[in-house]
Amino acid sequence: MSITFEKVEHVYSEGTPFSYLALKGVDLSIIKGSMTAIIGHTGSGKSTLIQHLNALLLPTSGKVTIDEYVITKDEKPQTLKPLRKKTGLVFQFPEYQLFEESIEKDIIFGPINFGIPEEVAKQKAAEALEAVGLDKKYLEKSPFDLSGGQKRRVAIAGILVMEPEILVLDEPTAGLDPQGAKEMMELFKKLHEKGTTILLVTHDMNQVLTYCDHAIVMSDGQVVKNGTVQEIFADPEYLSKLSIELPMITSFIYRLNQNGFHLDPSMTTIDQLIEAIGGELK
Repeated sequence: MSITFEKVEHVYSEGTPFSYLALKGVDLSIIKGSMTAIIGHTGSGKSTLIQHLNALLLPTSGKVTIDEYVITKDEKPQTLKPLRKKTGLVFQFPEYQLFEESIEKDIIFGPINFGIPEEVAKQKAAEALEAVGLDKKYLEKSPFDLSGGQKRRVAIAGILVMEPEILVLDEPTAGLDPQGAKEMMELFKKLHEKGTTILLVTHDMNQVLTYCDHAIVMSDGQVVKNGTVQEIFADPEYLSKLSIELPMITSFIYRLNQNGFHLDPSMTTIDQLIEAIGGELK
């Protein structure tokens, strides 16, 4: 599904003394089938932006187009129900959204609400649970008996069961230990390889460098840079000015260059870096 924002603005508490312009004339195209990171300092507008993708928020002005679906201030969310099936939004700490007495009931809640027969929904639930790395024996367990990482997987299974074409992830590894975070990112990588368009809001630039192919940089409610990951990280000084922490390898290259090296800051692997340093030392 192609995604475009055209002059999108969003004002919170419009018409009140607490009015706040969170998005400012955003023009943006997101490549179908990409794994795109949305990065920027806290308060830059990232979460506001992604909540427009399934009409949780409507633009105050401008429009969002996702294939044949158009979202404007006059487009009521109830008319966009099919879009919400195609666009899965995983909030930060999605496990807090679990509410049913069993994992199976929690996962099938969405499909049944979209008219899918219960038996079909149950089969899809088992498949979604296995997709996130949990055995189907967990279906009868209470979600509240699971570890934090397992709850996160169940919550994501509840999104995947809808078979979204676009998966929007807001800090999906927040609060997970390094191993849990890696396993979660590997899951998203596999989904991307199967053709799912993935948008990832994250503060972890190492994840961006390792898993994403494109990145969007936001600052003060605006898109200030948009390109491949290599293009974005090729200008570390610019990102530092925006208070965006650099990936470890990019930061290391930056420090080496400050000490007389002439290394390409867009390198993404240790092997590339070792080869480049060897070439400079000869």
